[in-house]
Amino acid sequence: MGYIVEVQFFNTFILRSETSNTLYVEESRIKGGYNEPFVSIGPKAHLVDETYAETRRENALIYSGIYNSRTDINRTNVFSGGEPITRAVDPSDGPIEKLYAEDTNLNILQHDKVSYALIDKDALFTAEGGQLTASGAAVIGQVIPYLGEYGCQNPESFAFKGARKYFVDKNRNAVLRLSRDGITEISQYGMKDYFRDNLTISDKIVGGWDDYTEEYVISLQGSSISDTYNTLSFDESVNGWVSFYTYKPNFIFSLNKNYYTIQNNNIWKHYSNNVHNYFYNLGNVSNITFVANQEPSIVKNFNSINYEGDANWTMLSSSTDLGINAYRVYGSDVSLTGDVLPQFIKKENKYYSQLMNKDTSDGDDQVTGDAGLSLSSSGLKGLFTTIKMQNASTSNVELYTVSHNIVKSS
Repeated sequence: MGYIVEVQFFNTFILRSETSNTLYVEESRIKGGYNEPFVSIGPKAHLVDETYAETRRENALIYSGIYNSRTDINRTNVFSGGEPITRAVDPSDGPIEKLYAEDTNLNILQHDKVSYALIDKDALFTAEGGQLTASGAAVIGQVIPYLGEYGCQNPESFAFKGARKYFVDKNRNAVLRLSRDGITEISQYGMKDYFRDNLTISDKIVGGWDDYTEEYVISLQGSSISDTYNTLSFDESVNGWVSFYTYKPNFIFSLNKNYYTIQNNNIWKHYSNNVHNYFYNLGNVSNITFVANQEPSIVKNFNSINYEGDANWTMLSSSTDLGINAYRVYGSDVSLTGDVLPQFIKKENKYYSQLMNKDTSDGDDQVTGDAGLSLSSSGLKGLFTTIKMQNASTSNVELYTVSHNIVKSS
């Protein structure tokens, strides 16, 4: 038997047990709604939760009552314990990191697993193992895992476009695409070694969809990464990673076919003018590094280099597998008279220059020059050479092809 304790709240009253100091708080109106009927005086049923406390279930979902603005029904504060309002996933796969609703399914990205839950329907299986779907009473139906042992530890890397979802599994050094054919490891497309070396040392991984160029952009950030970050993009049209960028975003998003990033609490709209190599009010240069590997089984001399494209491309470096390095193209930085030589000269719509050996000592039968100043001693010996080209223009410039004049070495 209890008795009423007066409180200062207009819509509640408190009952206290005569045999203990337990207090029970009740609402004075039915359902706690505005202008609902008052609870009448008389016997009432009570359900006591002896272990009432906050519970954190990082691997479970819960949903409330319905909300319908057209009929003025709002039951978002109703969590009935008598209904199946929770759905848990396997706790051994870690906490839920990201939820993404897609049509009538709910994608669930756990720390070590990716699954989807059926909404307002259940999965039925035939005797042959085929899957059917049927309407169900539960809002969140059966949870079905995708094939593959992948997960997501960095939900900030998640992005989507149409039926494709992109995210990063840092623990497995993988960048993933989830689509109708399941999970694909797109980091394998020519960049397996790069992501193996850089994902594990990333402190923050930011991802987003560039709706202007139709690319998935990802930024690996951390003090251990070269220059503290690497931002690069994946293009579905070529099924590969196409470019590195010189900006470090805190957040990435697209709106109405425009591409935006947030950096230091400022929103930046990209592709808004014709100025290239300019991000966050800072100028940069374009660099392209590639390997020339003509006739890879033959030791040869790379005597000259030429390219097709716009003007003002320079060669920062060139080196072979034998460790032989070149002076900057067209001889050396200065001529014998001290005059500055051009990087490339134009011949028949191509830009051409010699490659000069930088080493003054004889090694590996390499032709050497007088500190690179003798124009008669040119060429780099090796199986292949690695070249880095650069252009600092803020206009749209192109580089079509780069090739070498090679001579088989004796």
